[in-house]
Amino acid sequence: MAAAFSEVQRSLVQKPDDRALIVAAIKGMLHGADPDSGEYFTAEEFEAYRQSKRPNQESIGIEIKFRDGQYILTPFQDSPAAQAGVVFADQLYAVDGVRVKGLDASLLEKKLAGPPGTKVALTVFRESTLSVHTIQVERKTYTAAVPSFSRPSQGVGQLRVSRFDALALRKAAEALRDAWHAEPFQALILDLRGCPGGLLESTVGIAAMFLPKDAMVVRIAGAGSASNSTYLAAPAFYQRNGGTDSLAGLPLELQVMPMAVLVDSATMAGGEIVAAALQDHKRAVIVGRPTFGRASIQTVRPLPIGAIKFTSAYFFPPNGRKIQGVGVVPDRLVEDPSAPDIIRAALAALKPGLR
Repeated sequence: MAAAFSEVQRSLVQKPDDRALIVAAIKGMLHGADPDSGEYFTAEEFEAYRQSKRPNQESIGIEIKFRDGQYILTPFQDSPAAQAGVVFADQLYAVDGVRVKGLDASLLEKKLAGPPGTKVALTVFRESTLSVHTIQVERKTYTAAVPSFSRPSQGVGQLRVSRFDALALRKAAEALRDAWHAEPFQALILDLRGCPGGLLESTVGIAAMFLPKDAMVVRIAGAGSASNSTYLAAPAFYQRNGGTDSLAGLPLELQVMPMAVLVDSATMAGGEIVAAALQDHKRAVIVGRPTFGRASIQTVRPLPIGAIKFTSAYFFPPNGRKIQGVGVVPDRLVEDPSAPDIIRAALAALKPGLR
């Protein structure tokens, strides 16, 4: 390392800045050690990264995942990006005409952020149609979709959860309580299509709605003992800062009624935790397409100058199988999970348990 550094300083036609050279070396080291998530931030980049994670900063409503050398886009439900035509698995090629290849994720997020009312042009490659699209997305503050309840068939309820944010657990519980009090149902479809995950506590709480108390939901395994833990279907694992149990008052029938879970290739992280836990406990039939396979947990650790982001752990479902890079394989495959066929397939799976 020292020999290469000295040779570059001595031999390059244009003399490099020593600090820039060291920063580039550290960035390369993090990316080489952790290709999907490793990243080094300078102090300026770290501040930009922190800003991008604050409420209403990601004003186009999109999540970016790095896989196989490509930035993969996941638009949130009803977000400006989704409304403009961005779809899951679009591969980002350029932002406002500037290629993103080799660009740090933090700098990319900074390019996407901006004042409400302004627009950003996303050039994407869509593998499903082998086509390139440039999509104009207007930045604006929007309200994230909350869990909602519907009735696709007589005696069957459907709970749609698009993201496990801070409100998801409480809103999902409220939707189920209100629906049950209005008219009890005999079976439930949990719709996790396009769900990119979110907070671990909300994820565990959603799974706990449908599992026996203290059933295992997920195991976290990391490099150090502090990173290893098991989360159970109990308030201590999903109720942040104590307080009243968000699931109090839910009908006990939710833990035994016939159940199907809808998933697709955009279901990842927290969505995969819930689907896998319910599948492993034989609590639900999983319907749709294999999920994304994002089972890693990232840690951002500040340093005296800047910060580093890296994969600190992986999660495993109750039976211990691998999810990272593999995903959750449905019990019943559906060719097009966005079509009405998936609801028909879920209803068919539930039919034997309906009276």
